[in-house]
Amino acid sequence: MDMNSEQEKAERLKSALSRLKGSGIEASAVISRDGTLLAADTAPGEEHRIFAPMYAAMLGAAEEASSELRMGIPRRVVMEVGDKRLVAVGAGPKALVVALIRTGASYEEALAGIDRAIAEVRDALRQ
Repeated sequence: MDMNSEQEKAERLKSALSRLKGSGIEASAVISRDGTLLAADTAPGEEHRIFAPMYAAMLGAAEEASSELRMGIPRRVVMEVGDKRLVAVGAGPKALVVALIRTGASYEEALAGIDRAIAEVRDALRQ
């Protein structure tokens, strides 16, 4: 793949994440299934490259556990910390989207925004 198409893909991923701000998301990232940070929309100075492999492992472990229990593939993994929620959702076979829901935001609105972002991420990564 040439550099222009890689840059275009990265811009599409960042654009999908930036639209999440209107859905009550304060920070988000697209991470490959192997834990590589592909794109992020976070506050300056936040280092998500360190946490990206952990998010991928968290979702992968949940998928493996639910498979072993013959429950199917989980739609999302939610981690609640204090009054915030971190949501990790598979975005096809290549990636996942991780989003931190802002305190006081509508959970349902945030999930709807995440679902829209996932559709955009899948489309961008198909190219």
